[in-house]
Amino acid sequence: MQLALPSCFAPDRARVSAARLTAEFAGGRTILRRQQVGYPWHLGRGFYLDAEKRDLLTLYLQSASGGMYAGDDLSFDVEVGAGAALHLTTQAATLVHACRDAAASLRQRVHVAAGGFAALTNDPYILFPEAELQLATSVVVDAEGVLILADGFGAHRPTRFEGTFTRFSSELRVARPDGSLLLLDRGTLRGADLGNAYDALGGAGAAGSFIVIAPAERLPTPEVIEAAAEQVGCFAGVSTAPNEAGLVIRMTAPDGGGLTRGLTAAFHVIAEAALGLPLAVRRK
Repeated sequence: MQLALPSCFAPDRARVSAARLTAEFAGGRTILRRQQVGYPWHLGRGFYLDAEKRDLLTLYLQSASGGMYAGDDLSFDVEVGAGAALHLTTQAATLVHACRDAAASLRQRVHVAAGGFAALTNDPYILFPEAELQLATSVVVDAEGVLILADGFGAHRPTRFEGTFTRFSSELRVARPDGSLLLLDRGTLRGADLGNAYDALGGAGAAGSFIVIAPAERLPTPEVIEAAAEQVGCFAGVSTAPNEAGLVIRMTAPDGGGLTRGLTAAFHVIAEAALGLPLAVRRK
């Protein structure tokens, strides 16, 4: 008799998964008109958390898999219709596990129509030793729309583990509906290049970015954003986006938890300027 090896001995196949969301304004508030969300994601029910902005839909995107793994090929499409207001955030940081043979990748596509408001604020990716993550985001924003896009990473080395992450890379392309390019941002950091006070992060353990695409009258001043980050122990630098499209914010923090606090503080400052009113705390 020949025994078959238990299934746990077979190598796992890389996951390929695509998700899509369409948010539209209907009946006096923003609703999810369409959604296709499969494993490894789980989308919680929608919340209307803001008494002064009752049409703003807040969604929490959760991971049901324990993070991202070698070879993961994930894509996420978000469409925000005319006059709709959506805040999509994660329930916690996302772990990126060792990718010894193939990087994990996430491709995002976002479309914001005229009068739409879209905020996609991910908690930091936590990069374990030998993790490699590739992010690619393509955005189309109407001249009368608002986009707030935030992400970042923190390096983590658990007890008894050696080394650091392999690579973190990101690419962001922002265009108008007519195809004209507003912004193209590319960056790559290798874990081996970090680890001292004179590295690319100045010795910090975590780094993040905010991209804000909005009309000039709906932007906060750089000083307000930098002060909000400093109050929670982060360092932020703000510059004007190319083609006067908005703002670009870079932020560093001692660790992933500190970066989460900095990104949250900056989000509330930016959202208040864009919407004209303060938003409620997003509890996690």
